[in-house]
Amino acid sequence: IGEKPENPNERKAIIALATGLERLEGLYVLLANFSVGGRTIDLAILKNDGIFILELKHCDGKVYGSVNGPWTVVSKGGSTKQLNPGRKNPYNQVISYFYNFTNFLIDRRNEVVGTQKAGDIDFRQAKRVVVIVPRLEAGSEVELDWKVQVKGLDELPTYLVTESCNTVELSDAALQRIPQLLHCTRWQELHDLLAGVLPAWAHTPSEVVLPPVVVAPVVVAPPVVVAPPVVVAAPRRRPWHRLRPLLWMATGGLATLGVIAASLWGLGFGRNTPAQTAQVPAVVAANPTAATLPTIPRQGLPDGVDSRARIATVHQSVKRSWNSTTRRWVSDEDQGEHRAQVVVTLETVDFNDGKITLRWTMENRRTATFYVPITPSNVAISDGTMQYLIDASLSQPTAALSVQPGEKAAVTMVVPQPVRSSALTLRVTLLQSPFDKATWIVSTPLEE
Repeated sequence: IGEKPENPNERKAIIALATGLERLEGLYVLLANFSVGGRTIDLAILKNDGIFILELKHCDGKVYGSVNGPWTVVSKGGSTKQLNPGRKNPYNQVISYFYNFTNFLIDRRNEVVGTQKAGDIDFRQAKRVVVIVPRLEAGSEVELDWKVQVKGLDELPTYLVTESCNTVELSDAALQRIPQLLHCTRWQELHDLLAGVLPAWAHTPSEVVLPPVVVAPVVVAPPVVVAPPVVVAAPRRRPWHRLRPLLWMATGGLATLGVIAASLWGLGFGRNTPAQTAQVPAVVAANPTAATLPTIPRQGLPDGVDSRARIATVHQSVKRSWNSTTRRWVSDEDQGEHRAQVVVTLETVDFNDGKITLRWTMENRRTATFYVPITPSNVAISDGTMQYLIDASLSQPTAALSVQPGEKAAVTMVVPQPVRSSALTLRVTLLQSPFDKATWIVSTPLEE
């Protein structure tokens, strides 16, 4: 970085994001407080199929704003303050950052992706997001156009997982080439901090230090042993550890960059410290409704699950429209003022009665009927270790859903087995229909 962020809330948000991104599958690049084109940008996050340009704003109350005019924050006590008094509002700030950063990438795209692929990539598809830290309070009123999204910091992980940019395809080598073009070096101080300078509190008893407890593998005939070994942790813990992001500090006052590999965890501060863990081979019993998978990151949203009712309230929509020119499905914001043609919402996930019940709503705004197969070939559900298969005969409707133009339908999908007690989250994916692949991340109830 040219200069370390002076605002402690901004530093805290960057550390929280680094913590989450360490758990995200695939290679991610974090650029923090970096300068390009004469402007200093709070944050940019790059992945293989997406670029996100972020403006961080710490707000301790309800936020009111629009495309034009000032943004204000009203605290719980009723006091009012203006964001960026005398300067551009957050919407216009992130728009200006977008042009500066994408102009840099466009000018250097031959060096980023090579001359053969330079004509196929459009950096103008980058997403622009105003991020309210720590969350966007209920009752806030922010009315923006399709160019800019507003998200709470707690919403950001799921947004980064589920969203992508059309015509943006960056290899791992291309992602790592960008910090080289910016002449970046690691931000070693933060890198060391995330790596764990201090031992975890649970590992530092005041008297006798006991060796880790090794959990013996449970053999179930016929056993299926998954290699390599995985970490078994206490189910109530939401760990914040084993952080290995590579955070970069620019020489000569340029940029901070973090290359962060692994999996995503819902953001939040003041979590329990991780319990002692032991590496053991995972042993999975043969089951017609569950199959082992390669390790997938444990991801999730903070909160969102009523642990007493064991029902996760999701209410998250994915919106798509068909672009007849490119013959591709695109997200609603990529269509400007165009109204999304298909809206699929995962409403709730019920973990009661020894099964998993997913309830959806699906809306068709097209002129043609769309179909959704209610089958394992179209619906993938995983907790990071196990895959759960829906039973079409128990679902409503069975086998397939047909939604006529202008109609909205309710759908229930049933997995006839409970979620594993040690699972932290479920990753729910529609693989093909009614549009291209879309993913939802759902927290599981904590075991007592």
